[in-house]
Order: sequence, then structure tokens, then C-alpha cells
Amino acid sequence: MAAVAAETPKELSSAFAAAMARGDVDAALAMWADDAVILAADGAAVRGRENIRAALAALVDHGTSVEIELGRLHRAGDVAVATGSLTLSGAGVDGPFEQRSESTVVYARGADGLWRIALDAPWGLPPGDA
Repeated sequence: MAAVAAETPKELSSAFAAAMARGDVDAALAMWADDAVILAADGAAVRGRENIRAALAALVDHGTSVEIELGRLHRAGDVAVATGSLTLSGAGVDGPFEQRSESTVVYARGADGLWRIALDAPWGLPPGDA
């Protein structure tokens, strides 16, 4: 899987949205860390690239548009956390839909110097363990 040249988390967010718009699941998936996690609103986790591939493919297969707006971004060395908004829209089974949520994303910079998504909470951080 070829790495996407994203030298900042902001570039990575833009490249991810562009890959999804093209329907290029492989390119979108290359932007995720090997052990990445997507956290659902209820706290359920989608773990690892192969499971994330299935989630991304489902969005593409249903013609879902992905729009990402980074709000705040904080970096500490090779880790960054961002908050912002995610808008999913498309035709839908019951007609057109648009879903907007406030999201939190953790990015990690790999040994190759490129940023990847390590943890994505598209609906914000769910309640966690204390």
C-alpha cells in the first residue's frame, strides 16, 4: 500500500476527503495507521486496517460524500489531536441525507515522516474507561 505524502495532519485530512471523493478506498486506507481505530458514538470500536477498509468501502459503495473541516489542531512531537466537523451526505435509501457531527481525530507521524490517522472518533469521544 503506497504511502500518501501528507506532511501535516491538515494535508492528510484534505487528501483523505479527496481520495473518498474519487472512490479510491486503497488511497484512503493508506492514510491510516496499521493499528488504527474508529470509535463509534456508542463506544464500539472498528480496529485495524482491514476492518476500516470495510467501513470506507461501505461509504464509497453507497455514494457517501465526506467533508472534513479541521477546527483546532494541537501537536506534540509525532502526535497530534484535532477537533472539527465531519459531514456525510448522499442519496440514501430513504432519500437524500446529510449528517454533521463534531469529531476528534488523533494523528501519528510514522518513521517515514508522514502523518496517518491513529484514532478517529467521527461523532466525538464516547464515554470511556476511568
